[in-house]
Amino acid sequence: MMIFINCANPVNSPLYLDTGACLNGAKYPNVSLSIYTYVNVGGMKASDLMEKCSLERMTLLPVKDYKNMSFKEIHSLLEYGFELSWHSSSCGSCSTICYIDNSYDTKCTGWQY
Repeated sequence: MMIFINCANPVNSPLYLDTGACLNGAKYPNVSLSIYTYVNVGGMKASDLMEKCSLERMTLLPVKDYKNMSFKEIHSLLEYGFELSWHSSSCGSCSTICYIDNSYDTKCTGWQY
């Protein structure tokens, strides 16, 4: 997961990678207010969102090892994109919602329609 974050104040956290001049001012070129833009790669908890910050956008990523990525590597991942596919499956005898597990087997949940 990649999360783009806007903040009213600078943030000093290892979870927030500063996008610097790459994005600042691009969305609001005529606004004199300072908006600090960051990206988080790999996901974060709601409690990790700093005060006076908001989520701008979120996207999925094709890889799972997100440690110590540079902004250039993050940009390359965005260029590469990802494949989202949906497998049609019959729930068979399930009277509940079903899903496909990591072994591509259909499993029933305990939730009713």
